[in-house]
Amino acid sequence: MKKLLVFLLIASMLVLPALGETTYPNKPITLIVPWNAGGSSDLIGRLLTADMEQTMGVRISVVNTPGAAGTIGMNDAILAPHDGYTLIANATPYGHGVMGLADWAPYDWDYLAAYYVPGIIAVNKDSAYKTFDDLYNALKEKPGEITGGTAGIGSTGFVNMEVLKAVDPVFGNYKHIAYTGGAAAVTATLAGEVVFTPQLSNEMIDLLRSGDLIALAALTAEDLQFEGLDYTIPSIKNFLPEVEKALPLGDAFGLMFPSDVPQEAKDALEAAYLKACETDAAKNFANEKGVLLRALNAEESNALRDATSSKVTWILYDNGAAEKSPEEFGIPRPE
Repeated sequence: MKKLLVFLLIASMLVLPALGETTYPNKPITLIVPWNAGGSSDLIGRLLTADMEQTMGVRISVVNTPGAAGTIGMNDAILAPHDGYTLIANATPYGHGVMGLADWAPYDWDYLAAYYVPGIIAVNKDSAYKTFDDLYNALKEKPGEITGGTAGIGSTGFVNMEVLKAVDPVFGNYKHIAYTGGAAAVTATLAGEVVFTPQLSNEMIDLLRSGDLIALAALTAEDLQFEGLDYTIPSIKNFLPEVEKALPLGDAFGLMFPSDVPQEAKDALEAAYLKACETDAAKNFANEKGVLLRALNAEESNALRDATSSKVTWILYDNGAAEKSPEEFGIPRPE
């Protein structure tokens, strides 16, 4: 009898670790949004995880940790255990290293890109600049006087302007004002604190529909028509054909986690995320917010991460906006 008990004890010790390896998730998950509430990352992260927590059977708590163009929250996640229980909601993780904000590289994160969100140049309804040509001519004639609000250095709105500057130096004449997130930059434009914003469509779509903000140009190769907006937003290439080679300008948004998270956790997160992208809520969000539902899997998302990193970080470096060379992070110069 004693030998039988010893055998059962040893057998249980061998079996329990194996069972533990297949129980992810077995506790609550934290989603860090490294921006203030109301911006693209926040809205999309909350939308996806609302369905994912039902699929995964655990609570996913959302914590907003803004600061340093998203780096504070990203650093919190990279310093947490890489066990799949700390996620990030953000755009493509490409610029933090070269901007001198972090030591990690883009490939240190696995990415799940749900939506592509185009950039838009917008002003408030009382602006003296009624067309894109008006704003462009003011930038040309009044260097350093025309203010533009973005979510901060390294954010998508900031990068939009850097890429445009690489094509046409006139865009370098604006006075950059950094805010703590995209929603804050849009609100500042609405209040007249800044002349324009080059931020993202879903951060301003409601104000465009109400007429409180006016879209002067879409940073896409095509004109944009949004549901509930009674005018078509002209592509910037209609005014500056040479800019077309840099388009589209915007970013993909979704979820991410450290790339060395256990494969079991990666698979579970990817499956729940893809299911969330198929919901009516995800599809309705695209229509309501003027964004494109892409629902890329991990392999596709990481390929997008790498292509975007190569394109954008070298532009930032060549423009003098980046503190460090992309080479330091293993990012190849685009051909």
